Amino acid sequence: MAQPLDATLNQLRYFAALADELHFGRAAGKVGISQPALTRQIQSLERFIGAPLVERTKRSISLTKAGEVFAEEARETLRHHDRAIHAARHVGNRPEQSLAIGFEPCAPFHNFPSVVLKYLRRYPGTRLSTFTMAAPEQGEALARHRIDLGFLHPPVPEQEHFTFEPVSVDRFILALPDSHALASRKRIRMADLKRERWVLYPRHLAPACYDAVLRMCETSGFRPDVIHESNGVSVSLGLIPALGAITLFPECVRSRKSDGVAFRELDGKVAEVTCGFLLRAADRSPAVEGFLNIWRVASGTQSEKQLPRKIIG
Repeated sequence: MAQPLDATLNQLRYFAALADELHFGRAAGKVGISQPALTRQIQSLERFIGAPLVERTKRSISLTKAGEVFAEEARETLRHHDRAIHAARHVGNRPEQSLAIGFEPCAPFHNFPSVVLKYLRRYPGTRLSTFTMAAPEQGEALARHRIDLGFLHPPVPEQEHFTFEPVSVDRFILALPDSHALASRKRIRMADLKRERWVLYPRHLAPACYDAVLRMCETSGFRPDVIHESNGVSVSLGLIPALGAITLFPECVRSRKSDGVAFRELDGKVAEVTCGFLLRAADRSPAVEGFLNIWRVASGTQSEKQLPRKIIG
Protein backbone atom coordinates (compact mmCIF):
# COMPACT_ATOMS: atom_id res chain seq x y z
CA MET A 1 0.00 0.00 0.00
CA ALA A 2 1.34 3.47 -0.92
CA GLN A 3 2.59 5.57 2.00
CA PRO A 4 0.46 8.76 2.48
CA LEU A 5 2.38 11.97 1.80
CA ASP A 6 0.98 13.74 4.86
CA ALA A 7 -1.75 13.57 7.48
CA THR A 8 -4.92 15.32 6.31
CA LEU A 9 -7.04 17.72 8.36
CA ASN A 10 -9.84 15.16 8.33
CA GLN A 11 -7.51 12.54 9.78
CA LEU A 12 -6.56 14.98 12.55
CA ARG A 13 -10.26 15.52 13.26
CA TYR A 14 -10.89 11.78 13.33
CA PHE A 15 -8.04 11.13 15.73
CA ALA A 16 -8.99 14.09 17.97
CA ALA A 17 -12.53 12.68 18.20
CA LEU A 18 -11.18 9.23 19.07
CA ALA A 19 -8.89 10.74 21.71
CA ASP A 20 -11.87 12.54 23.24
CA GLU A 21 -14.26 9.57 23.18
CA LEU A 22 -11.83 6.61 23.60
CA HIS A 23 -14.46 4.58 21.75
CA PHE A 24 -14.44 3.87 17.99
CA GLY A 25 -18.23 3.73 17.67
CA ARG A 26 -18.90 7.03 19.47
CA ALA A 27 -15.98 8.76 17.71
CA ALA A 28 -17.23 7.59 14.31
CA GLY A 29 -20.70 8.96 15.10
CA LYS A 30 -19.19 12.24 16.24
CA VAL A 31 -17.35 12.84 12.94
CA GLY A 32 -20.08 11.34 10.73
CA ILE A 33 -18.34 8.31 9.22
CA SER A 34 -18.69 4.56 9.71
CA GLN A 35 -16.67 2.73 12.35
CA PRO A 36 -14.69 0.64 9.79
CA ALA A 37 -13.80 3.83 7.90
CA LEU A 38 -12.57 5.44 11.12
CA THR A 39 -10.47 2.36 11.91
CA ARG A 40 -8.86 2.52 8.46
CA GLN A 41 -8.06 6.23 8.86
CA ILE A 42 -6.42 5.67 12.26
CA GLN A 43 -4.38 2.77 10.88
CA SER A 44 -3.28 4.98 7.99
CA LEU A 45 -2.16 7.64 10.47
CA GLU A 46 -0.20 5.08 12.47
CA ARG A 47 1.58 3.86 9.32
CA PHE A 48 2.44 7.43 8.36
CA ILE A 49 3.76 8.30 11.82
CA GLY A 50 5.53 5.00 12.23
CA ALA A 51 4.29 4.36 15.76
CA PRO A 52 1.09 3.04 17.37
CA LEU A 53 -1.22 5.79 18.61
CA VAL A 54 -3.84 3.61 20.26
CA GLU A 55 -3.70 0.59 22.58
CA ARG A 56 -6.60 -1.73 21.77
CA THR A 57 -8.13 -4.41 24.01
CA LYS A 58 -11.41 -6.28 23.70
CA ARG A 59 -13.15 -3.97 26.15
CA SER A 60 -11.43 -0.60 25.84
CA ILE A 61 -8.90 1.53 24.06
CA SER A 62 -6.35 3.99 25.41
CA LEU A 63 -3.80 6.35 23.90
CA THR A 64 -0.13 5.47 23.78
CA LYS A 65 2.42 8.10 24.79
CA ALA A 66 2.83 8.94 21.10
CA GLY A 67 -0.97 9.11 20.83
CA GLU A 68 -1.26 11.55 23.74
CA VAL A 69 1.34 13.86 22.19
CA PHE A 70 -0.21 13.61 18.73
CA ALA A 71 -3.73 14.25 20.09
CA GLU A 72 -2.68 17.50 21.73
CA GLU A 73 -0.81 18.71 18.64
CA ALA A 74 -3.73 17.68 16.41
CA ARG A 75 -6.16 19.70 18.53
CA GLU A 76 -3.86 22.73 18.39
CA THR A 77 -3.54 22.43 14.58
CA LEU A 78 -7.31 22.22 14.26
CA ARG A 79 -7.74 25.26 16.51
CA HIS A 80 -5.31 27.26 14.31
CA HIS A 81 -7.14 26.12 11.18
CA ASP A 82 -10.56 27.07 12.57
CA ARG A 83 -9.21 30.42 13.81
CA ALA A 84 -7.80 31.22 10.35
CA ILE A 85 -11.14 30.44 8.67
CA HIS A 86 -13.11 32.43 11.25
CA ALA A 87 -10.77 35.42 11.02
CA ALA A 88 -10.91 35.53 7.22
CA ARG A 89 -14.71 35.32 7.20
CA HIS A 90 -15.01 37.93 9.94
CA VAL A 91 -12.75 40.40 8.15
CA GLY A 92 -14.42 39.69 4.82
CA ASN A 93 -17.90 40.37 6.20
CA ARG A 94 -17.07 43.52 8.14
CA PRO A 95 -17.39 47.02 6.69
CA GLU A 96 -14.11 48.33 5.37
CA GLN A 97 -13.92 51.07 8.00
CA SER A 98 -14.86 49.50 11.32
CA LEU A 99 -13.41 49.19 14.80
CA ALA A 100 -14.44 46.74 17.53
CA ILE A 101 -13.18 47.28 21.10
CA GLY A 102 -13.48 45.03 24.14
CA PHE A 103 -13.05 46.58 27.58
CA GLU A 104 -13.02 45.70 31.27
CA PRO A 105 -15.58 47.40 33.55
CA CYS A 106 -12.93 49.85 34.75
CA ALA A 107 -12.74 51.55 31.34
CA PRO A 108 -15.47 54.16 32.02
CA PHE A 109 -13.34 55.49 34.89
CA HIS A 110 -10.44 56.16 32.51
CA ASN A 111 -12.12 58.66 30.19
CA PHE A 112 -13.15 55.86 27.81
CA PRO A 113 -16.69 57.13 26.99
CA SER A 114 -15.49 60.64 26.12
CA VAL A 115 -12.72 59.24 23.87
CA VAL A 116 -15.30 57.08 22.08
CA LEU A 117 -17.45 60.17 21.51
CA LYS A 118 -14.48 62.20 20.20
CA TYR A 119 -13.50 59.36 17.89
CA LEU A 120 -17.02 59.13 16.41
CA ARG A 121 -17.15 62.89 15.89
CA ARG A 122 -13.80 62.97 14.13
CA TYR A 123 -14.28 59.79 12.08
CA PRO A 124 -18.06 59.49 11.50
CA GLY A 125 -17.53 57.11 8.58
CA THR A 126 -16.09 54.39 10.86
CA ARG A 127 -18.50 51.94 12.47
CA LEU A 128 -17.42 51.61 16.11
CA SER A 129 -18.58 48.72 18.32
CA THR A 130 -17.73 48.31 22.02
CA PHE A 131 -18.19 45.26 24.24
CA THR A 132 -17.73 44.69 27.98
CA MET A 133 -15.32 41.76 28.13
CA ALA A 134 -13.23 40.07 30.82
CA ALA A 135 -9.46 40.27 30.34
CA PRO A 136 -8.92 36.60 29.34
CA GLU A 137 -11.72 36.85 26.76
CA GLN A 138 -10.07 39.85 25.11
CA GLY A 139 -6.95 37.90 24.14
CA GLU A 140 -9.08 35.18 22.53
CA ALA A 141 -11.32 37.75 20.80
CA LEU A 142 -8.29 39.58 19.41
CA ALA A 143 -6.74 36.35 18.15
CA ARG A 144 -10.00 35.46 16.40
CA HIS A 145 -10.39 39.02 15.00
CA ARG A 146 -13.71 39.50 16.79
CA ILE A 147 -12.28 42.72 18.23
CA ASP A 148 -9.46 44.99 17.09
CA LEU A 149 -8.49 46.51 20.42
CA GLY A 150 -8.80 45.58 24.08
CA PHE A 151 -8.67 47.62 27.28
CA LEU A 152 -7.56 45.67 30.36
CA HIS A 153 -5.23 45.14 33.27
CA PRO A 154 -2.24 42.84 32.62
CA PRO A 155 -1.07 40.10 32.62
CA VAL A 156 -1.16 40.05 28.82
CA PRO A 157 -1.81 36.63 27.21
CA GLU A 158 0.70 35.18 24.71
CA GLN A 159 2.84 38.29 24.75
CA GLU A 160 4.65 37.43 21.50
CA HIS A 161 1.33 37.81 19.65
CA PHE A 162 0.16 41.06 21.28
CA THR A 163 1.34 44.58 22.03
CA PHE A 164 0.33 46.30 25.27
CA GLU A 165 0.22 50.10 25.54
CA PRO A 166 -0.14 51.21 29.19
CA VAL A 167 -2.21 54.31 29.90
CA SER A 168 -2.57 54.47 33.69
CA VAL A 169 -1.21 53.11 36.99
CA ASP A 170 -3.67 53.09 39.91
CA ARG A 171 -3.15 52.49 43.63
CA PHE A 172 -5.90 50.71 45.50
CA ILE A 173 -8.15 52.68 47.83
CA LEU A 174 -10.76 51.59 50.37
CA ALA A 175 -14.48 52.06 49.75
CA LEU A 176 -16.66 51.81 52.88
CA PRO A 177 -19.97 53.15 54.23
CA ASP A 178 -19.63 56.81 55.17
CA SER A 179 -21.25 55.91 58.53
CA HIS A 180 -18.55 53.32 59.30
CA ALA A 181 -16.37 53.99 62.36
CA LEU A 182 -13.23 53.78 60.19
CA ALA A 183 -14.53 56.53 57.86
CA SER A 184 -13.46 59.11 60.45
CA ARG A 185 -9.81 58.33 59.65
CA LYS A 186 -7.88 59.74 56.70
CA ARG A 187 -5.74 56.62 56.25
CA ILE A 188 -6.58 53.04 57.23
CA ARG A 189 -4.38 50.02 57.81
CA MET A 190 -5.18 46.77 56.00
CA ALA A 191 -4.94 44.90 59.32
CA ASP A 192 -7.93 46.92 60.56
CA LEU A 193 -10.10 45.35 57.84
CA LYS A 194 -9.66 41.79 59.09
CA ARG A 195 -13.14 41.43 60.62
CA GLU A 196 -15.03 43.37 57.97
CA ARG A 197 -17.50 41.97 55.45
CA TRP A 198 -16.52 42.40 51.82
CA VAL A 199 -18.16 42.98 48.44
CA LEU A 200 -15.85 41.79 45.65
CA TYR A 201 -15.85 41.25 41.89
CA PRO A 202 -15.44 37.71 40.47
CA ARG A 203 -11.84 36.80 39.64
CA HIS A 204 -12.60 35.91 36.00
CA LEU A 205 -13.75 39.47 35.37
CA ALA A 206 -10.49 41.21 36.34
CA PRO A 207 -7.85 38.67 37.47
CA ALA A 208 -5.12 41.26 38.06
CA CYS A 209 -7.25 43.39 40.40
CA TYR A 210 -8.72 40.40 42.23
CA ASP A 211 -5.30 38.83 42.82
CA ALA A 212 -3.83 42.14 44.00
CA VAL A 213 -6.63 42.59 46.58
CA LEU A 214 -6.23 39.02 47.80
CA ARG A 215 -2.44 39.43 48.17
CA MET A 216 -2.87 42.60 50.20
CA CYS A 217 -5.31 40.84 52.55
CA GLU A 218 -3.15 37.74 52.92
CA THR A 219 -0.03 39.85 53.54
CA SER A 220 -1.96 41.45 56.41
CA GLY A 221 -2.81 38.03 57.85
CA PHE A 222 -6.37 37.37 56.69
CA ARG A 223 -8.60 36.31 53.81
CA PRO A 224 -11.55 38.61 53.06
CA ASP A 225 -15.00 37.49 54.23
CA VAL A 226 -16.78 37.97 50.88
CA ILE A 227 -20.54 38.10 51.38
CA HIS A 228 -21.43 39.23 47.85
CA GLU A 229 -19.82 39.14 44.38
CA SER A 230 -20.85 41.62 41.70
CA ASN A 231 -19.54 42.21 38.18
CA GLY A 232 -20.67 45.83 38.18
CA VAL A 233 -18.88 48.69 39.92
CA SER A 234 -22.12 50.67 40.29
CA VAL A 235 -23.87 47.70 41.90
CA SER A 236 -20.96 47.20 44.32
CA LEU A 237 -21.01 50.86 45.30
CA GLY A 238 -24.73 50.62 46.01
CA LEU A 239 -24.29 47.48 48.13
CA ILE A 240 -21.52 48.90 50.33
CA PRO A 241 -23.82 51.11 52.47
CA ALA A 242 -26.77 48.72 52.11
CA LEU A 243 -24.83 45.71 53.45
CA GLY A 244 -22.41 47.57 55.69
CA ALA A 245 -19.60 46.04 53.64
CA ILE A 246 -16.28 47.28 52.27
CA THR A 247 -14.06 46.68 49.25
CA LEU A 248 -10.87 47.86 47.55
CA PHE A 249 -11.02 49.59 44.18
CA PRO A 250 -8.36 51.06 41.89
CA GLU A 251 -8.27 54.77 42.71
CA CYS A 252 -9.86 55.72 39.36
CA VAL A 253 -13.23 54.62 40.84
CA ARG A 254 -13.04 57.55 43.26
CA SER A 255 -14.42 59.75 40.47
CA ARG A 256 -17.77 57.92 40.71
CA LYS A 257 -19.78 59.67 43.41
CA SER A 258 -22.13 57.33 45.28
CA ASP A 259 -24.47 58.14 48.15
CA GLY A 260 -23.41 56.62 51.44
CA VAL A 261 -19.90 55.64 50.24
CA ALA A 262 -16.62 57.12 51.46
CA PHE A 263 -13.20 56.55 49.88
CA ARG A 264 -10.10 56.44 52.06
CA GLU A 265 -6.38 55.99 51.44
CA LEU A 266 -4.65 52.85 52.72
CA ASP A 267 -1.67 53.09 55.05
CA GLY A 268 1.62 51.34 54.31
CA LYS A 269 2.66 49.56 51.12
CA VAL A 270 -0.28 49.58 48.69
CA ALA A 271 -0.55 47.48 45.53
CA GLU A 272 -0.81 49.17 42.14
CA VAL A 273 -2.38 47.96 38.90
CA THR A 274 -1.62 49.06 35.37
CA CYS A 275 -4.29 49.32 32.68
CA GLY A 276 -3.96 49.94 28.99
CA PHE A 277 -4.69 48.83 25.44
CA LEU A 278 -4.05 45.38 24.02
CA LEU A 279 -3.68 44.94 20.27
CA ARG A 280 -2.38 42.39 17.81
CA ALA A 281 1.37 42.84 17.37
CA ALA A 282 1.26 42.37 13.59
CA ASP A 283 -1.89 44.40 12.97
CA ARG A 284 -1.79 48.14 13.62
CA SER A 285 -4.67 49.15 11.37
CA PRO A 286 -5.48 52.81 10.60
CA ALA A 287 -8.71 52.54 12.63
CA VAL A 288 -6.84 51.20 15.68
CA GLU A 289 -4.12 53.81 15.35
CA GLY A 290 -6.75 56.51 14.99
CA PHE A 291 -8.44 55.53 18.26
CA LEU A 292 -5.10 55.37 20.11
CA ASN A 293 -4.19 58.80 18.77
CA ILE A 294 -7.50 60.25 20.01
CA TRP A 295 -6.73 58.73 23.41
CA ARG A 296 -3.24 60.24 23.42
CA VAL A 297 -4.68 63.67 22.60
CA ALA A 298 -7.21 63.33 25.44
CA SER A 299 -4.44 62.37 27.87
CA GLY A 300 -2.21 65.25 26.72
CA THR A 301 0.60 63.16 25.23
CA GLN A 302 -0.11 64.13 21.60
CA SER A 303 -1.24 67.27 19.79
CA GLU A 304 -4.61 67.30 18.03
CA LYS A 305 -2.87 68.85 15.03
CA GLN A 306 -1.17 65.49 14.42
CA LEU A 307 -4.48 63.68 13.89
CA PRO A 308 -5.49 62.78 10.33
CA ARG A 309 -8.89 64.07 9.23
CA LYS A 310 -10.07 60.67 7.97
CA ILE A 311 -9.27 56.96 8.39
CA ILE A 312 -7.61 55.56 5.26
CA GLY A 313 -7.19 51.82 4.83
